[in-house]
Amino acid sequence: MAEQARIKEKPIGFALLLGWLLPGLGHIYMGRRAHGALYGVVILGLYAAGVALSNGTAVSIKIHDVYFYCQILAGPLTIGMNFLGARGDWSLGNDLAILDHQTGVVYAALAGVLNLIVLCELHRRWEIPDAPGPGDTIRATAAEEKKA
Repeated sequence: MAEQARIKEKPIGFALLLGWLLPGLGHIYMGRRAHGALYGVVILGLYAAGVALSNGTAVSIKIHDVYFYCQILAGPLTIGMNFLGARGDWSLGNDLAILDHQTGVVYAALAGVLNLIVLCELHRRWEIPDAPGPGDTIRATAAEEKKA
């Protein structure tokens, strides 16, 4: 009941905005520090891996408009990356394999979709704080199987 009171007293809109600005920050703001840190590391790591793998060419609304809309769910960093790419700071060049570029595009887009899922989970926790999450269900099932 203490977690419910702590979570409900904070505005969910602000927490969701924080979670979009920096993945995991909304969970940290709501007092779920371990979850927030884990989500932030995974999402930002996946995004960074995509950008690094593609030498910075993964984010481009002109080349990959549908993927870009997924990538923007990972936060405003995508807008900055698109701006740098549009200025011509990055290009595919001759030394980047197309598979590396495409893999980077998908990794960055997947990071955005994953952040959307994390934001939905944050809202669900705010709406019904005491409801079991996926991890709770798995642990409960394992405990029941142990008893049987």
